[in-house]
Amino acid sequence: MNTKFLIVAIACSVSAISPLALAEESYAAPLVKESLLLATSSGKNTIIVGERGHILVNEDNTKLDITSFKQILVPTKTTLTAVFSAGQLAWAVGHDATILKSTDAGLTWSLVQTFPELDRPLLSVYFFDENEGVAVGAYGLFYRSKDGGDSWQQEQHPSVVSDDDKLYLESIKDDQAFYQEELSFISPHLNRLTFLNGVLYLAGEAGLLAKSEDRGLSWLRLDIDYQGSFFDISSTLQQNILIGGLRGNIFVVDESQQRGIPTCLTTSINSLVRKDNNVFAFGNNGIMLVIDLDALESDDLKEPNNEGCQAHIAVSQVETDFSEAILSGIISKQNVLALTAGGLKMVAIEE
Repeated sequence: MNTKFLIVAIACSVSAISPLALAEESYAAPLVKESLLLATSSGKNTIIVGERGHILVNEDNTKLDITSFKQILVPTKTTLTAVFSAGQLAWAVGHDATILKSTDAGLTWSLVQTFPELDRPLLSVYFFDENEGVAVGAYGLFYRSKDGGDSWQQEQHPSVVSDDDKLYLESIKDDQAFYQEELSFISPHLNRLTFLNGVLYLAGEAGLLAKSEDRGLSWLRLDIDYQGSFFDISSTLQQNILIGGLRGNIFVVDESQQRGIPTCLTTSINSLVRKDNNVFAFGNNGIMLVIDLDALESDDLKEPNNEGCQAHIAVSQVETDFSEAILSGIISKQNVLALTAGGLKMVAIEE
């Protein structure tokens, strides 16, 4: 009896341990700058996040150089997919609904939450001010913080699902347990949050583009004639939405219409980064495009390529000497520091 009691006591004590206490710390990786790096953000410092909890920080934002980034050890080995920074504050999110916070511009980090049993990644994070922010991810995963990221509360937003799924959910709403279970599986992946002109936009799976004018408390899904996934959102000179996704698809969307921007690519567009009057589109297979926003309103196309495809006159391709997927990039006057599946790569661009 004593032995059985001891076993039960040990089991109960283990189950009561917080996942934060069980989290493993990252480690100093000699090849960290050659590992999968997924996202970047600039506040007081420039921060890069990636696989295995890797975080790199550059304390000199005037210097864009691979050697200027140093690795910061953090209390997780979970892959980090997104980061947002503002001044001294920064938040990083990743797999297992993991959220980290820094109060010194990325030099040290605390683990706020992680749920290994959930097995769903967070994919984007945005803070409206030093107190309120939201984080989103796979299968409609949605969290909100109102205390600067020290704690997070989960929300559900059925308004972002497709019209067909809304009808289905309506038919089962009387059984709340079943409704919640189904909603958690049919909700689309929420890939990217972007805040433009006082409006929060959401890009996601299966043609999802939605907007919110109340910090994500309610959403209006925009009708896009495309069912592929979208991965990022930027803006045009006219403050319209520029959105990129699967198979080289890029759209300009305003309140009354949408139009595709021919790229003559079949590779996915992973992220869009605006720099002055250009938007850089980063894709798989080492693809990097520059979209000239001054020329974007034109209907003119370039001469046909070898396959007979005509790209939009605003679209030009930057030659790279690698084939790894580019997930994002940091742009200076003459170079792009590309975040790729094979680490950091410097690419020269014309002034």
